[in-house]
Amino acid sequence: MDTTKPAEETALQPRSNDDQVALLTQLGDLVPAAERPSDLDPNDRTGTEGITADQIRLPRLAIAQGLSPQMIPTESSFIKGLSLGDLFNDVTNQIYTQPLIVVPIKRDVVRIEFDPTDKKVPLDMNVPAGDPRLEWTAKTPGGKKDTPPRATEFFEFICLLLEKGKLPELVMVSIKATNKHQRKASTDWNTYIAMRNAPIFHGMYAIQTKFEKGKAKDGQDTNFGVYIIKNAGFVPTDKPAGKALVEFARKKYDELNNKVIDVTRTGDEDSFDVAAIEAGKPAGDPGM
Repeated sequence: MDTTKPAEETALQPRSNDDQVALLTQLGDLVPAAERPSDLDPNDRTGTEGITADQIRLPRLAIAQGLSPQMIPTESSFIKGLSLGDLFNDVTNQIYTQPLIVVPIKRDVVRIEFDPTDKKVPLDMNVPAGDPRLEWTAKTPGGKKDTPPRATEFFEFICLLLEKGKLPELVMVSIKATNKHQRKASTDWNTYIAMRNAPIFHGMYAIQTKFEKGKAKDGQDTNFGVYIIKNAGFVPTDKPAGKALVEFARKKYDELNNKVIDVTRTGDEDSFDVAAIEAGKPAGDPGM
């Protein structure tokens, strides 16, 4: 019986220091793998023991909009191949095929006031619920309340993103409640979670985007992407993989609970006229 191993396999297993040195001299030609190597032990965390949840920036599952920096070739964050309405990871730059299946493990509501002259600069990271800065106002006394709130409300869901053949990926879905379409997405999701009568991480949801018509700040008609959330069902805990998923999700929940999560948030709406998007809603109550 011939037990000789293929040349490729033996080349990856040096038999002596000389063999190892010879292989290490080839590292200049080594091309990084786009996918996780199949022989990498998922339980090996050597060297990462001291990194805690509050020391990392959680990737955000973002929608590519017309003026997203990732869509502009001259920006450092430009992602080649990204198209309007795509869902992408703002840390790894991965572009995802829709719909995506996620399992939420934690939800929160964050209210932030941004600098009106630069919507990327936060002025107050802890605006309380019911604060006047969250209300729509009128430009003139007694006029229509068509000026957007000074503070922005974010409904945020930390999720495990599930892709076939891959380990669950931790991402944040941060839904900005600045227009009726995004509020519907967050309301739908909150409703599905509440009606399940189970821990948050027992539910599976499908996420995709759709285009809505709106107005750009220059008055031109435009399209913008919004989240669509659909209930996909329960995690099948009667199956080994489902049971393992829930155990993993609970562990992540415990790690992240009561932690301050660092994620990229801005108060800008790209080039959209938020008041125009809300047109037709009762004055002072744009979301109902």
